[in-house]
Amino acid sequence: MLGHDAVAQALVDHGVDTVFAVLGDGNLFIGENLQRQHGTNLIGATHEANAVCMAEGWAKASGKLGVASVTHGPGLTNTITALVEGVKNETPMLVVAGDTPVENEQHLQNLDQHALVTASGAGFQPVRNAETIAEDVSTAIRRAHSERRPIVLNVPLNIEWDEVEYVSRPPLNPSPVRLAPDPDQLDTALGIIASSTRPLILAGRGAVKSGAKDALLRLGETLGAPLATSLLGTGYFEGEPFNLGIHGTLSHEVAGETLAIADCVIAFGASLNFFTTDYQTLLAGKRVVHVDIDARHIDRHVTVDAGVVGDAAVVASAMNDLLNEAEHKASSFRTNELKSRLEAFDPAQAFEDKSYQGAVDPRTLTRRLEAGLPKERQVVVDAGRFMLDALTMSVPKPENLVTSHGFGAIGLGMSTAIGAAVARPTLPTIVCIGDGGYMMGGLTELSTAVHLGLDLIVIVYNDGSYGAEHIQLVTKGMDPTASLHEWPDFCAVAESMGCQTMRIESLDDIDAAIDVVKNRTPGRPVLIEARTDPDVVSTIYGHHR
Repeated sequence: MLGHDAVAQALVDHGVDTVFAVLGDGNLFIGENLQRQHGTNLIGATHEANAVCMAEGWAKASGKLGVASVTHGPGLTNTITALVEGVKNETPMLVVAGDTPVENEQHLQNLDQHALVTASGAGFQPVRNAETIAEDVSTAIRRAHSERRPIVLNVPLNIEWDEVEYVSRPPLNPSPVRLAPDPDQLDTALGIIASSTRPLILAGRGAVKSGAKDALLRLGETLGAPLATSLLGTGYFEGEPFNLGIHGTLSHEVAGETLAIADCVIAFGASLNFFTTDYQTLLAGKRVVHVDIDARHIDRHVTVDAGVVGDAAVVASAMNDLLNEAEHKASSFRTNELKSRLEAFDPAQAFEDKSYQGAVDPRTLTRRLEAGLPKERQVVVDAGRFMLDALTMSVPKPENLVTSHGFGAIGLGMSTAIGAAVARPTLPTIVCIGDGGYMMGGLTELSTAVHLGLDLIVIVYNDGSYGAEHIQLVTKGMDPTASLHEWPDFCAVAESMGCQTMRIESLDDIDAAIDVVKNRTPGRPVLIEARTDPDVVSTIYGHHR
């Protein structure tokens, strides 16, 4: 077969059935073969960064390898922000990129693609020649899984037209890693834990992936420890009597007071970044035990007192067994008073509503939509000032929350949501995005969502500005004019693309918007534009932001 057919065949041999792409000279024939010969679900994006973000959203929602394809030169340079996002999130992805013919250095789109990809932090895997295509594709996919980052498979155009005797490589079937802890590390950690009087358990996405919930619940009872999660563990302990919710900048008042007096934090599969630790203030004066399956994650953001490399479920069970053998007595940190305060806490009453005719308070908006939108859902949140409000929206399980702010870049949320919606077509996908991010990267892909007939519910928090920049200028007493923007009529544009729409300008409009969602036409995305005031400074659960 020809080289481009061999690349397609190798992808299919490794179980690739969905590819997000922007086609050009360098990848056109690979894409055509995938679609025609193999029936691969080839989804066209309007921009290369969006194709990569779609692949990441698909990977996060499906738990499988996300695959995107772009052409050479500007096709690849357009992906850089999205590639860095994938690197920051440690998402296994494969990006099949064409490259200019090796013999034509004067090609208009010639570029040192290896240097470009390396600078992004992604991995680079060249296809060396036509005879090594199957091996190189297999290596790239294995690297994506083992290195947990995007790998760019670089395919020179001339190789795509060479004839090759194709020999398939065995597909990769990665098995779950259940890494047991080192006894010395475990012993050191238990010494710290057993001597604490107010221990706290913190679970992150690593604990979720491990399936550690039951083991952590047992450990919490043994220790008398309240339970908290990182943002990516949202909802993991929902319904448990001593669930504090999110540990970090989004902590509510009752949780914040409890976190402040803890003397030991036992983190399972949480990165302990500055969001989770509220710029390390929540770890001040506490001893910290960090459990993670990846040794590189321990001491990466904060220096901990004890690190245990191992699977969260395995380590939690081992800790619980050893503590029970030692007849450890639970602490008195779990009190009836704490239980009652947590049961009585109402997030809708934790702030003063600042809505008025013409603009709604984003916190009230989120709380009302939270109650009215479908409960079985996945939620995708873009980056921006609005996200501190939007991230308080609940999900039925942690895996149903997909974020796109690992690099702090706005505008990646819509395409990430499209990928997630393709991966989970039976669930409505709610995407929360600011007006600036919507204009930067969301508007262009709305037509893609319509074309695909996705059950997408887009909520645009529209304050007519780049909000984070606006509020900085205002708080410093400077002129905020440069941060303000006159956008087009979002609802009119969305309707022209085929969406159902609703504009919210007062609290009364929120119920009408919920009705639009409840009565939405199957296969037709909904866009809700909510007008907010850029000068209203939100407080999240009483914390000034």
